[in-house]
Amino acid sequence: TIEELLSKKDSYKGKIVKISGKVMKYNEGIMGKNWIHLQDGSSFDGEYDLTVTTDVQVKVGDVINIEGIITLNKDFGAGYFYKIIMESAKIID
Repeated sequence: TIEELLSKKDSYKGKIVKISGKVMKYNEGIMGKNWIHLQDGSSFDGEYDLTVTTDVQVKVGDVINIEGIITLNKDFGAGYFYKIIMESAKIID
């Protein structure tokens, strides 16, 4: 769950993680990547959203299973800093 991932993020750093959730926001082609904001109904310490970068296309409202590498403290510059982000994600069954 997103709650598990957020509450124990240090233990997931650099690991491939599988997660399921609903696409709440989708932005295509930013910095050569598609950006997904995923939620699964769980939360930790007021946070409930996982940002995902991928080359796959999805739609807001899609429920997806996805896996990717967890990166911590990612700074893209211009104010885009993520305490936790899933990168290079792929849709899985």
